[in-house]
Amino acid sequence: VLDRKVTTSTATLGDLTARAAVVTDDDLDDIFQATRMIFQPNDVKVARMRISSIYDDDGVNKVAWSDGCGLSSYTADQSVTIPNGLVPSGGSIIMAEIEYDYNSVLGYFFTTTQTLTDEFYLRPRRVDFVDRL
Repeated sequence: VLDRKVTTSTATLGDLTARAAVVTDDDLDDIFQATRMIFQPNDVKVARMRISSIYDDDGVNKVAWSDGCGLSSYTADQSVTIPNGLVPSGGSIIMAEIEYDYNSVLGYFFTTTQTLTDEFYLRPRRVDFVDRL
């Protein structure tokens, strides 16, 4: 069930951002908080998230802007590796990433920790580039 929450949360993080034409610090705080709520009743503080706008620079995928909540942001113009053909010519994509450490008790003597991760790529809905203010 928790792996589905990670997938749903990652899609939500990307979708809420891709719907905007411009995002501010307050917008991203709200988006991160809304995304975290999907994890309830699990510990929402464990979720680590990053949202980035990616553009194509002569065949190299680069970061226009990036913000993290528990994950470090990418730097502007940093190259990133994503699947080929996702970034449209003259446009951008929104890349959402989430990590969640899940602690499972398999018995009295053994515990395991597994990091659940997911990435989603979405094209901005109303503009070619989601601006970051």
